[in-house]
Amino acid sequence: RLQLLFTALPLTWGRAFLIQRDMSFTHILPEAFSGWIEKQHVKRSIRFIQQHHTYSPAYRHFTGSNHLALQKGMQNFHKNVNGWQDIGQHFTIFPDGTILTGRSLDIAPACIYGANSGAICIENLGNFDAGEDEMADRQRSAIITVTAALCRRFGVPADTEHIVYHHWFDLCTGKRTNGSGMTKTCPGTAFFGGNTVEAAQSVFLPEVQALLSPPVVEPVIEEAPEPE
Repeated sequence: RLQLLFTALPLTWGRAFLIQRDMSFTHILPEAFSGWIEKQHVKRSIRFIQQHHTYSPAYRHFTGSNHLALQKGMQNFHKNVNGWQDIGQHFTIFPDGTILTGRSLDIAPACIYGANSGAICIENLGNFDAGEDEMADRQRSAIITVTAALCRRFGVPADTEHIVYHHWFDLCTGKRTNGSGMTKTCPGTAFFGGNTVEAAQSVFLPEVQALLSPPVVEPVIEEAPEPE
């Protein structure tokens, strides 16, 4: 029986994260992710960030405390059914906003045929096709936070040439078609307004770009004192 046991540990940058005792996956709070990823030494060159939904498991499978069991289930399926060396994704973002690490960042993902080289794969737990799971606010915020942190850490531009959806690639050829041909709906037809390039440009990416832009500081204008 899988034991779910986590220990809260303070981080040096003043945040807290949850870590599984057997260290096979790291369980991170979204507000700690930026500090955590900055400390990771990655040998690969990272040029792309992939967005996916898990489809199954979906929200109905998430109890609020079974993050590890669901992640282990995906890992077992990927290894024992698909024949992959490990879980396909680098990160899974759960409905409560927390993140579990997956395969090593030094290994390319097994997530988009023809487009895995130089990529980091994010699997967002849920089925975000229209009429299915309605994305929770905490997950939505975490997806934006994690994507922006990865862009900052690896110098990935926040545009549709570098942040990509599975739907944009043909399943048979691996070529980018922007949704035509034989494709999945992933990351979902209702993912941040839709799974199209246009939806990414108008809804998702502006929110990522907002986190990457320095805050605008309004100049303070002091009024001269009136003469006596």
